[in-house]
Amino acid sequence: MMAQVRTRKRGKTFSYIFEAGKTPDGKRKVVEKGGFATKTEAYKAGVAAYNDYLHGNIGITSEKITLREFMTAWLDNFVAMRVKPNSLQTYQSHFKNQILPYLGEVKVQELIPAMLDEWIRKLTQTGLSRGTLTNTHTLIYSALKYAVYPAQLIQSNPAAYIEIPKNAPKNIVKRTIITPEQFSTLLEKYPFDTPYYILLLLLYHTGARIGEILGLSWQDIDFTSKQINLHRQIIYISNRGYFFTTLKTESSNRYIVVGDFLLGELKRWQLQQTENEKLIGGSYVHIYRESDGHIERRSKNLPAPDGEKVSLVCTRDNGQMILKNNFSQILKREGLNAHSFRHTHATRLIELGAKPTGVAGRLGHSNVKITQNLYTHNT
Repeated sequence: MMAQVRTRKRGKTFSYIFEAGKTPDGKRKVVEKGGFATKTEAYKAGVAAYNDYLHGNIGITSEKITLREFMTAWLDNFVAMRVKPNSLQTYQSHFKNQILPYLGEVKVQELIPAMLDEWIRKLTQTGLSRGTLTNTHTLIYSALKYAVYPAQLIQSNPAAYIEIPKNAPKNIVKRTIITPEQFSTLLEKYPFDTPYYILLLLLYHTGARIGEILGLSWQDIDFTSKQINLHRQIIYISNRGYFFTTLKTESSNRYIVVGDFLLGELKRWQLQQTENEKLIGGSYVHIYRESDGHIERRSKNLPAPDGEKVSLVCTRDNGQMILKNNFSQILKREGLNAHSFRHTHATRLIELGAKPTGVAGRLGHSNVKITQNLYTHNT
């Protein structure tokens, strides 16, 4: 290591120096940091920094490291910078529930294909669906690929050699098509003067995802062109709260045309919101989007926080946002879920002769094959 890390005295303090490859134009890239009281302190810090550089700059300074330590550093310092918060939360859930209990304390350098094959078979026996197993396998494969390069902890990826057992259950989600009669009954239970009326209408008439609908503001409704702009969603991140975020893919950002009935009910609800705010007064809740997307809820009689005020379409009578979990419980009692509306909308469009490409665009699917695989069999 002495050949790679050097020290030198600068005034009354010491610095460490090492080469970290080359810049894009071919020049040597030198890392230097000073301010250390002694030469020994500078050298030890330099060795740690050099090891971190060798292992991909994700905070690893040791050759022998457990999968727990490695994947935690990889998720926190590499993956977190490249994916949306809700995706990171999903990856962390797979890591915590499917990987840590079985492989967490195994050294990365000691992982072999046979060990991972036994692990995936044990997971299969727990009844996890093929989709969950595939996503978990992809996660550990990606982490160990990083361990090969740039981390340079291992020479080959042991996860590349294992497959999901053929007996893993597909666990296909039951997709319910809501009949017009069922929807009418639902609106009778939750009429205009309830918090869920306008939300139900939007889901049924747009086929949008629940998070996209909950994230709609009045600025997203164009009553003149009869279009709704879907460009953000509301998500919940454990221990952090609710956030506005962008949609999953670029194709998810879209304008969709809607009918006169829905637009009429939206106008009626917009007027009702205004009346509610007048009646409730200072206790009426306003919604704010902070710079990081975090949602702050504040009563009118309190000072407004920093951030942009957002006039949500779907609110309770007092202005509070509608929470996805609460609404899901309502639907569960009816034998439905939020995706039932999306499934119903797409199926009806195809039955009426809409082309899969058009339906895919309306649903925000990134690939028309997704639409074809999910919905064309229904007709």
